[in-house]
Amino acid sequence: MPSFRSLLSTTAVFAASLSLLAACGRALAPTGQPEMVRGFQAVSFTSPEQAREAVLFYGDRDRLTRLASAGVDIWSVDRAAKRAKVKLNQAQARLAEQLGMQVEWPLRQSLLRADKGYRNYDQITARLKELVAKHPEFATLVDIGDSWEKTQGIAPREIWALHLNTGGRADKPNVTIAGCHHARELVTPELTLMMAEELVEKYGSDPEVTEAVNTRDIWIIPLVNPDAHMRAVTGVDWRKNANNVSGGRRRVGVDLNRNYDIAWGTVGDSGNPESDTFRGSKAFSEPETQAVRDQLLRHKPVVYMTFHSYSNAVMWPWDHKDEPPPDPRLAALGKQLGKLSGYQAYQGCDMYLNSGDDVDWAFATVGALSYTIEVGGWSDGFMPAYSKIPKFWKENRPMMMHALKAAANPGRP
Repeated sequence: MPSFRSLLSTTAVFAASLSLLAACGRALAPTGQPEMVRGFQAVSFTSPEQAREAVLFYGDRDRLTRLASAGVDIWSVDRAAKRAKVKLNQAQARLAEQLGMQVEWPLRQSLLRADKGYRNYDQITARLKELVAKHPEFATLVDIGDSWEKTQGIAPREIWALHLNTGGRADKPNVTIAGCHHARELVTPELTLMMAEELVEKYGSDPEVTEAVNTRDIWIIPLVNPDAHMRAVTGVDWRKNANNVSGGRRRVGVDLNRNYDIAWGTVGDSGNPESDTFRGSKAFSEPETQAVRDQLLRHKPVVYMTFHSYSNAVMWPWDHKDEPPPDPRLAALGKQLGKLSGYQAYQGCDMYLNSGDDVDWAFATVGALSYTIEVGGWSDGFMPAYSKIPKFWKENRPMMMHALKAAANPGRP
């Protein structure tokens, strides 16, 4: 008969073996990182509509494009490791498995929290008005269009653009900066508004700022998507606009950055209103994209920068097709912006193909040298702690100032 001590020893070995077997299906995460479980069979879905957070090791860009075209919500892409943070429903997970991808599922889903430092529509509007009051001789606030909820008589939200132009001359090189096509990307209106503050408050005291304001026609649009941003800034996972008529019911809205009239509806988006990449009922169906369209047609930029998060990247057209753009200045200036920020710089289609976005439309239609700036790295998420904003500002201010300088002669070393 075994002794009590030997029974304890046997029990301990058995428990250790069970722990080892359990760990075989898990990715052992570094301290502070979420524990992951591997394999498509490792999790279950409670309904076909349920979507779960995942990390996909996608292998090549074309397979990631297949997922984007199936309406997968792609959060962030690490091109070096060929991995992407995504949200998958049951059918999308099955497709990823069929495409030969590998998957890791976090045991705990991310909780979106918006720090109090992030400003909402009313606070951003008030701050813009303060800046105009400080230098009314060259700063004006222009209503360039209405939000979807304003068109429905629900909320009185305009899409505001801060216009900076000393002397009012229209022949100066135009640089346009936009933020918040996607509501939950809270860093982007902050950085664009900080650029507005920089240019107005340091005018006359900082030679670089003063030169930029005196010699450029500058437009800054912090909130392209004001309705949904009002929800997102409270910590809600909301990507699209607030259109609950032709947009979805469970996942409301239209993806504004799939709604522009450039190869609309051809690749990397969804025709399903419940998808976070729903392209809308037709190109330019949404008042927000109409406002940006009309603004860029009226005031054609030499350089157009649109801010998103999060992949630490500077990207230029084409996004919707795998061929080099006809203007070599796009890559030349893009690489300069990447070097100044420390972000990877590459053509947008190298991440994955998608159609109907603003940078492809602005380049094709008005000839703007157009750039998507993806702010924040793999671990930052859509709503990083507000304490990270100074770091992001340090990364992005130099390239925004460089874009202002370069607009006179884009692509020059």
